[in-house]
Amino acid sequence: MASKAEYREGLDDSTSIPITEGKMEILGQDELSQKEEDLSSVADSEATPVPIQLYHKPPTKQFVLIIIALALCVFLASLDQIIVSTSIPAITREFNSLNDIAWLGTAYMVTATALQPLYGKFSDIFGRKATMLFANFLFLVGSAIAGWATSMDMLIVGRAVAGMGAGGLMAMVFIILSDMLDMRERGKYIGFIGAIFSFSSVIGPLMGGAFTDNLSWRWSFWINLPFGAISILFIFINLDLPTPKGTLRDKLRRIDYLGSFFLTCSVILILLPLSWGGGKYDWNSGIVIGLLIAGFVVAGIFILIEWKVAKEPILPIHLFKIRNLWATYGSLFFSGMSFFGVLFFLPIYFQVVKKENATVGGLETVPFVFGIVITSISSGIWVLKKGTFAFFPALGSIHFVIGSALCITFQRDTQRAVTIIVLLLCGFGMGFTFQASTLAVQAAVKPKYMATVTTTVQFVRSLGQVFGVAIVGSVFNNKLHDSLADNFPDDQSITSVTQDYSNIYSYPPDQILTIYDCFLYAVHFVFYCSVVFSSLSFIMACFIQHHELKTNANQGGQQGKPEMMVEMV
Repeated sequence: MASKAEYREGLDDSTSIPITEGKMEILGQDELSQKEEDLSSVADSEATPVPIQLYHKPPTKQFVLIIIALALCVFLASLDQIIVSTSIPAITREFNSLNDIAWLGTAYMVTATALQPLYGKFSDIFGRKATMLFANFLFLVGSAIAGWATSMDMLIVGRAVAGMGAGGLMAMVFIILSDMLDMRERGKYIGFIGAIFSFSSVIGPLMGGAFTDNLSWRWSFWINLPFGAISILFIFINLDLPTPKGTLRDKLRRIDYLGSFFLTCSVILILLPLSWGGGKYDWNSGIVIGLLIAGFVVAGIFILIEWKVAKEPILPIHLFKIRNLWATYGSLFFSGMSFFGVLFFLPIYFQVVKKENATVGGLETVPFVFGIVITSISSGIWVLKKGTFAFFPALGSIHFVIGSALCITFQRDTQRAVTIIVLLLCGFGMGFTFQASTLAVQAAVKPKYMATVTTTVQFVRSLGQVFGVAIVGSVFNNKLHDSLADNFPDDQSITSVTQDYSNIYSYPPDQILTIYDCFLYAVHFVFYCSVVFSSLSFIMACFIQHHELKTNANQGGQQGKPEMMVEMV
């Protein structure tokens, strides 16, 4: 029988206690309170296995319908993030509001990222099902507002509301999977969800262009309504996870209002100048610098509140003492920077430098996504069979380092076979990190922190994407302007090609080739940045340690005796 200390290490509010034949040791309240906060959920391998969380996997038919619903949620939320990019010209023509067009992406991105960390704690308080349905509802309301918008202001409001829901959808999908599946089995499905996310990121612009050309730009938002309704229906009928006890008043009292306010404000204050810098405002402008300083100050206040004030903090600061958490989050942040930076600027290489149209240019990135799909799913199967995962983030990062370095060799006449192989390699790198990063943080904490660390995975990845696009975008613009100025010192109007790529064709053929080379020069610096970011991701990933992935199967009763699982509340 395990010692008292071993039982204390494993006990918490959501732990399931196996009762086997024999006596059950009873611990006093004083003993239980001596070590309330544990920094690891993994027991000593020589001791009796620590009891694990009871996973609530439904019958096969219900489970399949839930997986379909979750896949739809990820597909729609990811699709909505990028589908509007090809609809912008039609929207600006209808509303005659070119100056506000950047807000279509900014409003969605800021609200989705800012509210994402809150959903984990809210799901602990109000339950997974209620929180997921609420996020779905917000997303569909925002999509409806955007689809029937009669002005640019109304469209921006719709995008902001949809973003509030989308952030919750992305977070709750992984939390629900983790509640239903044991540590090994969930890796396979997290890989599948990662593949869905990547697929929608590429097909989004193609769908947006098709809707705009053949129907209306409004279908870019209306498409969410029927499929979102199916998702809500499947979740409402089939998802049956335990609901936290307590009255509504009790649950409302548990919310960390102060922490929620300061976290949301800090994220908004940081993301807005990052999205404006180098475009709407110069990076050295007072508003950009002022907002960034204010954002980091408010973030510091949030940390103090979570550390010293909050009774049920949104983000328990002591968790960051755990090696796997800071290593994984650091690796994710830098991989997000490299991934989105490359994905964002690849179309410029194909459409401007290689002179391909938008449809063909979009299809050129399919190998990137295909690589992600292959390794996302295959690494999930590996985890299911072998139970090891810690090496995947480092393996993925080094793949992306090599792939990004090879992207620097791209020229105007590079053969398609070469770009396919290189982008496949980049995709392999990103796919290896999807499920392993989530498992790395979940395996390192007690079950009661699972929702918190899972939502933080999505939050950190989103932050990395925003920082990556901002930094890489600034580098690209600076290098492009410098190169154009060096090659066309007497032509002050040459910068017009950076505002509208079609202006390139107003120049003589020999000058057009020079302009192409200027764009290629700037794109190469995007890939240089990606090499640096993915190298930093690799360094952080090397600190990730392996933890045994417990399953219901390997947590059986002593000497193969069956268990009765009793959930502690």
